[in-house]
Amino acid sequence: MQTLTPPHPTDRGRHIGLPLQGLFINLRRFGIVAILALAASKSFAQPQFDDFLGGFDSLLGWGWSVPRNAPLDTREETRVNFTRDALVITAQAGTLYQGNNNIRNLPSLTVPALRGAWSIETRVRLQRNGLSPAYLQAGLIFFQDANHYFNLHLVYLPDQNNRLSVSGGHEWNGVYQWAGLNGVVWNPSEGDTVRLLIRYEPDTGRVRFFYDREDGVFWREMTGSPRFLSDFPSLQAVATQGGQIGLYVDTAGGSGTPAPVATFDYLQILSDYHPADVNQDGIVDDADLLQVLFAFGTRRCNLPADVNQDGIVDDTDLLEVLFAFGAQ
Repeated sequence: MQTLTPPHPTDRGRHIGLPLQGLFINLRRFGIVAILALAASKSFAQPQFDDFLGGFDSLLGWGWSVPRNAPLDTREETRVNFTRDALVITAQAGTLYQGNNNIRNLPSLTVPALRGAWSIETRVRLQRNGLSPAYLQAGLIFFQDANHYFNLHLVYLPDQNNRLSVSGGHEWNGVYQWAGLNGVVWNPSEGDTVRLLIRYEPDTGRVRFFYDREDGVFWREMTGSPRFLSDFPSLQAVATQGGQIGLYVDTAGGSGTPAPVATFDYLQILSDYHPADVNQDGIVDDADLLQVLFAFGTRRCNLPADVNQDGIVDDTDLLEVLFAFGAQ
């Protein structure tokens, strides 16, 4: 699927088309009723959430491109499929490590600068199968291109009899470094699935890293956490300037049959964007208004066009966008 292209900055704030101008005029007739409806609604961060129910959520704009990678379009259709409630990626030779830049099957979402106490979460299962010794890994990745990225992942450790742990790494200008983050080490027979969570604390400028082995302990904080966001320039760049947040599996040069398989249950991105910024491109504009109009009448949870998150896209959501027009 192709990533939706946000409006060009020079187009922001221009007059909207005549049909939408007429809509503004008609909605003014709501008067005090509209104002009361807005006053009664809640204001909160809009989530970007996909639980992969048979495919990607088409409203989120998933893409496969990784700048400076070869190939630029990383998708190999025969390696990507969906179950009823999960994204399944069969590993293919390739890695972003150092100058290799030949990762495959890396889906991602384009995000503007993250705001407030943002957090990113996913759940991943990683089956090693017939892979030869290698640091096989799968998890979250933040990037602007193949030479500037941060990853947090579930990883098989070839130097510890291919036991499992969680860890992270980052690369800036093509130079890779371990992130200084790790968790306990366990046998894959005890479970090959984790939830991964990254959470930023704006009051301290620190970012915290958690994992859940689903063994009844719930969230554990990784050793080496918390850290200053500035410790990881590539993560900081995406968080402060915008970029890509994606899901990946990296064979680290290993091979074998059958190939490893990574299964992702969901991706959730929480950031304090204006709740009326439906497409989360950093400004409330006609693009957001159109998304509400096209989804009008839809009943569904976690739908971005449902601005007040009451389970239905209706005139209240439309009014939220209209009264917030131009907000950033």
